[in-house]
Amino acid sequence: MKMLRLRGETEDASTEASQAAWARFLHEVGAPLSEQARTLGEIGALFARTLTELGSVRHRGPEVAHAIVQIGIGSLPIIVLSTVFAGLVVTNEIAWHMDLALHTVSMIPGITGQFILRELGIAIPALLLVSKVGASITAEVGTMRVTEQIDALKLLGIDPVRYLVVPRFVASLLSSACLTLIAISVTLVCALSVAVLRYNFSGLEYLNALRQYIGFTDLLCALTKGVTFGAIIPIVSCAYGFRCQGGAEGVGSATTNSVVTSTIAVILLDFLLTYAFTLLN
Repeated sequence: MKMLRLRGETEDASTEASQAAWARFLHEVGAPLSEQARTLGEIGALFARTLTELGSVRHRGPEVAHAIVQIGIGSLPIIVLSTVFAGLVVTNEIAWHMDLALHTVSMIPGITGQFILRELGIAIPALLLVSKVGASITAEVGTMRVTEQIDALKLLGIDPVRYLVVPRFVASLLSSACLTLIAISVTLVCALSVAVLRYNFSGLEYLNALRQYIGFTDLLCALTKGVTFGAIIPIVSCAYGFRCQGGAEGVGSATTNSVVTSTIAVILLDFLLTYAFTLLN
């Protein structure tokens, strides 16, 4: 009897340990998922609130102009530099593989043109804006949060969404559209240069071939993508900044999470928009 009682106690202890282990596992897995779900809800709520407050932008001209300088002009050098080398690399790779597989390079204008307008000239500026502008906005708003400057704005009767989010949102929309056009233009010029200097195209021949493969619809789709990415970056960045806690460490953590979330959002939206445009075409 004593042996049976000991065995039963051992089994009960083992069961309790197993249940405790499962509870810890579910907590460790569920807590981050719950936190992410709450964050997504806050991002959606902030986006809706920003849209309703867009009418106040007419009173925020200086803030919008300052944000355009920071987002657009400040990001222009790195975007131009990155797209230059991206255009050179992609055109060389496409031409080399085309020559290897098809023994012709006559389709360089069409393939490079479509790839640049559909992906390269849009994704690179968006991801660079995430890493440069998104991180900067989160760090700025997060610092204001942990130093109680946002609470001070509320005490003064100033709406933080109108003062901080709306100007950055509008500036990001305008800057993203312009930067997307500039990135596409720079990348196409680099592709043309490679085709002319290395593969004996003439400039007129390249442009005539390019017009057969791309049109106004492709440019409109590119601008739609660029503006969409420009809309999501400041919203995600400000949302993480508003919920920042814990001093310098909290600001760093919020900035990292903001960049990761924005990057995933850009890639996901890129896929969804590309799929939608493919169905429409």
